[in-house]
Amino acid sequence: MTPPALPRRRFLQLMATAAASAPAWPRGGGARAQPAAADDPSPLPFETALAGPARGPWRRLFLDAWAVEEQQGLTRVFHAAEKHPANPVLKGDQPWESVPAAITGPYVYGTAAWDGGKLRLWYQILNRGNHVGYAESADGIHWTKPALGLIEFNGSKANNLCVSAAQPEVTGGECHNPGVLRCPEPAAPHQRYALFGFDPRAGHARVAFSPDGRRWKYVPETEKKSLFSSSDVVNFFYDPGQKRYTATWKTHSRRGRAVGIAWSPDGLAWTKPYDGPLFAADDLDPDATQIYGMPVFPCQGLYIGLPWIYRARYFKSGAYSVRKLHEAQEDSPRTLEVQLAWSWDLINWTRAPGRPQFIPLGAPGQWDRGMIVTARAPVPVGDRLHFYYGGCDGLHDDPRVNAAIGLATLRLDGFCSFRAGDTEGWLISRREPFRRPAVTLNARVGTNGCVAAEILDRHNRVLPGFAKADCIPFEGDSVRHELRWRTAAFAAAPERPDYKIRFWLRNADLFSYLPADLDPAQPDADRRPATGP
Repeated sequence: MTPPALPRRRFLQLMATAAASAPAWPRGGGARAQPAAADDPSPLPFETALAGPARGPWRRLFLDAWAVEEQQGLTRVFHAAEKHPANPVLKGDQPWESVPAAITGPYVYGTAAWDGGKLRLWYQILNRGNHVGYAESADGIHWTKPALGLIEFNGSKANNLCVSAAQPEVTGGECHNPGVLRCPEPAAPHQRYALFGFDPRAGHARVAFSPDGRRWKYVPETEKKSLFSSSDVVNFFYDPGQKRYTATWKTHSRRGRAVGIAWSPDGLAWTKPYDGPLFAADDLDPDATQIYGMPVFPCQGLYIGLPWIYRARYFKSGAYSVRKLHEAQEDSPRTLEVQLAWSWDLINWTRAPGRPQFIPLGAPGQWDRGMIVTARAPVPVGDRLHFYYGGCDGLHDDPRVNAAIGLATLRLDGFCSFRAGDTEGWLISRREPFRRPAVTLNARVGTNGCVAAEILDRHNRVLPGFAKADCIPFEGDSVRHELRWRTAAFAAAPERPDYKIRFWLRNADLFSYLPADLDPAQPDADRRPATGP
């Protein structure tokens, strides 16, 4: 029986209220150390573990200069994710995953997330149309594909398909780019999960609901009416800080494919701050550069994007045609690679200097040497982030390429670090309203190295009792070491505490920090309106 269409006023409430804030510094404890039972009626949204509390405090990452006033003798280093030696961790080993197609085999144009004490994966399959496969894992490396018994494929329902072109009538549509979200306040049991994606049959973005993340039904009204206009690549997430859904969608610029932004307070009524590209190739890119798509996820006050960089030249004169498109890219590499980008507002974006690959393409002859696309967000597993990606052995627009799903990992907050070698260097933080002399560090110290700190006033004068010599230095590798001084407390804290921290590094990488007991009356990051200061 098809569930009734979601009433608009109830849909307007879905996900509008984020669940209670996650701890500011998540604890490890192994791959299974994750929240929420499967029948929990109001678990944390998938994004919350990475986003942090809605209003902070957030760990101070070093992707930009928000947390640092000055530094000397340090190098800012951007880190690539490390490919797992067991790759690919999920292959096309079932008949419905192995029929020759433009892309043969499973790939992650989809979602990976902790849910109910296990990892769940919704991934893409091409086989005479679009299909969504479903898999589960306890450790993020070994995956099972449960027989769901929902979709009939070649006369049998013994498969793991949950949305499929083989029987679109079961769900009410197809899905390209399955973006799965957990609804914290569903109006009914069958609306516990939402699936956003592009329906090729309808030709636009749609939404479906499910009681369990397996059995899906599209909202019928979205068959004729798009959530918003877009091309065929869309990625969705929920933003707990702003309490709104957000999407990136494929559009075009004069350089070719590019990314636009849309957002919604309710998931149904969408607004585009600008109906065109907000993230595109620029003059620091080679000429053969387009932005094919970009999943985005909130992380410690920032938005981090994983732009899929398409190395193909775009035609520069005249009206669009398929012939001109293919002629322009004939002598281009036609690879797809992943880079790193970040923004505070989803409008203004920055990429790492030199535009390095975040998940490097494989070497010639390897299974992922031609194209890489990613799941919509990484998954915290212990003290690392798991980035699931689809890799292909061929190039875009090749008639046949083989695909599988791989894993690349990064330490928590490991996107960027300040690094010192044998010569000691230092950095001075912004003014921090902390009321207890302790700072949690994410740092890695090498041989004969250490991290120490001193507390300064607003004029960079060292506070008595909190000099470098008073600090208990850190020597080790930890994502949550609490750095302390031998002086246990501030002598006489002012009404509005306002201190800086000078970190001293030798043979060490500092990835992030968070002062203890920050003043809750002061905002962690002041998001001013567009009218100016």
